[in-house]
Amino acid sequence: MIRDQQILMKSTRFKTFGAGVPSSAGKDTFIKDGWVYMVDINREIGNELAIRTGRSTHHQIQSQNKKVKLIPQTSYSVKVDTLQLAKAIFLMMK
Repeated sequence: MIRDQQILMKSTRFKTFGAGVPSSAGKDTFIKDGWVYMVDINREIGNELAIRTGRSTHHQIQSQNKKVKLIPQTSYSVKVDTLQLAKAIFLMMK
């Protein structure tokens, strides 16, 4: 989610705890169907997010109702940017 030109992390899920993973974040942390969920985090993480996917993980980013599957062993940079209205309309119609 984007708020005030900042990326806002609302929730996350992952298979196992590891280095760098907090024991809890947000209002609730629970395990369901083998996944660890952390929900209602609502943390601003800046206007850029760097992601490096693992070899056998199935990373994806979800924003609103759109999911984007990420390619294994690939680096990504997600940035907040502004578009001119005409260009935004063109991209939505594409």
